[in-house]
Amino acid sequence: MTKKQVLLFLVLSLLLLSFAPVTVQADNGEDSIEVYFNDPGEETRDRTLQNMILSDIDEAQERIYIATYNFTDTRSGEALQEAVRDGVEVRLVIHSENADSDVIRSMEKAGVKVVTSNSDGLMHSKFIVIDQDITISGSANMTPGSFFYDNNYMIRIVSSEVNAIFRDEFNEMFLDKKFGAASPKTEPAPILTLADGTRLLIRFSPEDGVEDSLLSLIHASKESIYVLAYSFASDDLGQALIDRYDDGLDVIVIFEGEKAFTDGGGEAENLQRAGVPIYLDGSDDNLMHQKVFIFDESVVSAGSYNFTRSAETRNDEQVLIIQNEAIVNAFLEEFDKIYADSK
Repeated sequence: MTKKQVLLFLVLSLLLLSFAPVTVQADNGEDSIEVYFNDPGEETRDRTLQNMILSDIDEAQERIYIATYNFTDTRSGEALQEAVRDGVEVRLVIHSENADSDVIRSMEKAGVKVVTSNSDGLMHSKFIVIDQDITISGSANMTPGSFFYDNNYMIRIVSSEVNAIFRDEFNEMFLDKKFGAASPKTEPAPILTLADGTRLLIRFSPEDGVEDSLLSLIHASKESIYVLAYSFASDDLGQALIDRYDDGLDVIVIFEGEKAFTDGGGEAENLQRAGVPIYLDGSDDNLMHQKVFIFDESVVSAGSYNFTRSAETRNDEQVLIIQNEAIVNAFLEEFDKIYADSK
């Protein structure tokens, strides 16, 4: 382990050990953090994610910057066109193979500025930066599938510090045209403390070494590690979970059923063979598209980052590591709901 990794391990261990309850909203009305989940099982479309995003688009005053793997949602596209007509600067970064949809073409005609990725990996990030203070980050693409049919989450943060960090990452792609393995190595953001007491680490892949952060948290955990995995093919993360299970920790991994045993190099079989409790999500129609670690029921890692080698070394991804009681409890409830329907 390098000196940098040792330091990260110590910092994140301190983060875990110093956990104290906080609230989701700041008393002073400034910084705040909330998490939103959709429910694909509802009889009518659950518009929770779409409505949250549309509301912030409608309220934007200066800028809306979006990085997304795919964009086919007509309502969101129309809202962004309306924002351009209202004088808001709207910019979009999208994976090159998904840049030719009707929605994208309509937005470009209306004045939305679009940049496509130019790397051999995926532009797989999913975040939105609005004005000077709002950031939305999570697992959902800007598509009806992500909003209505697949299990997803989006985390909304009001913080000028967080906004500036994500804005820099966006500009790296939009202005500098740096994607994937060409992303410049910069000093990763430090642990941020929001006004409401939330502690937050922001990590981007591949430049920030997300896997090292996750391994540090796995090794620092004392009691439990719960995982929601759309795609899991990292040998190192898989072995670390096996090791901690052997140490006596409560380790549970829920996989997306369609991918668990079909992903090339997937870890489901290795974990199962080692005795780690694994489950498949219970839906045959929808994707369990989440990418979540919950450590000791006190810290959660969530973002666009699947637990794969490509996500670590080639794709553009974002991850939030959050210490906030209400946020962690919300993810625990989501985990329990998916676990109850798993098989």
